[in-house]
Amino acid sequence: MESKRVTIQVQSVVYRNEFESLKSAVAAMANAVRVYNELDGGDCHLTYVCGDGSPAPVLTDAQVQFLRDEYGKYVDFKYTIFGENTGSAKGHNWLAKGADAEYLTIMNPDVKVSPHFLREILKPFSDPTVAMVEARQTPFEHQKEYDAHTLETEWATTACCLIRRTVFEELKGFDSDTFFLYCDDLDFSWRLRLAGYRIIYQPLAPVFHGKELTITGGWKPTAAEKYYSAEAALLMAHKWSNPKRVTELLKTFENGDENCQKAAREFLKRKKEGRLPQPIDPEHKIARFNGDYYSENRFVL
Repeated sequence: MESKRVTIQVQSVVYRNEFESLKSAVAAMANAVRVYNELDGGDCHLTYVCGDGSPAPVLTDAQVQFLRDEYGKYVDFKYTIFGENTGSAKGHNWLAKGADAEYLTIMNPDVKVSPHFLREILKPFSDPTVAMVEARQTPFEHQKEYDAHTLETEWATTACCLIRRTVFEELKGFDSDTFFLYCDDLDFSWRLRLAGYRIIYQPLAPVFHGKELTITGGWKPTAAEKYYSAEAALLMAHKWSNPKRVTELLKTFENGDENCQKAAREFLKRKKEGRLPQPIDPEHKIARFNGDYYSENRFVL
């Protein structure tokens, strides 16, 4: 009995990434396709699309051709230059436009998948209510909680996950009008669940995500990461009908560092100009604001 062909579009938004890192990501994905097709009995056609929002292209024509020649047996590599810094939400929406694959893989460009990644990440989709499946990040696993029996989780990070393309289109993709860099995946996950779909965390599909912790076991964010995470926190609280949290965050950020103060000013500017999103989920069926987090966590970094 022949396996049903699976079509996947892998998407990575790049910004000043190094060629060697991108090459490793493409090589790992090509190997996963080889293993799935030749060892796991599958049949996958995979397109790997990089969208570049860097000030200058990170890949030369020769490097693009190298990736196509080296891994073309298993991966159809495509490279598009945005011409602007789109951020993650808009960049992925642009890349998804016109895609006809059954699944979209939203993936950071510094992620390398494991050999049997495709076999394991696709398994939960046998349930038609499952619309999104998240891979397990290594060496530092994401801390949010998931059900150990059903593997269901409240939201999925887009460091590496698969989404049914039809559902992505039904939800009109990520909310790029609201989110630039952070919480676009959280917002999408909550809207997906609000629409009646389920999200599964798949610990049997590990990927290597190139993150480093400090010697004390934490991580040191950049100024941009501080600003955009603060901005996104305010926008999430507003969009998901939690004005009390908005007030608390504004007070905290206005007394915080320069990045937090800037985020607070930008939020108030958006509010004055009428550019905030329309609040949803007023009954709080989905949204959960658990302290500084958006779900129960198994551990804290």
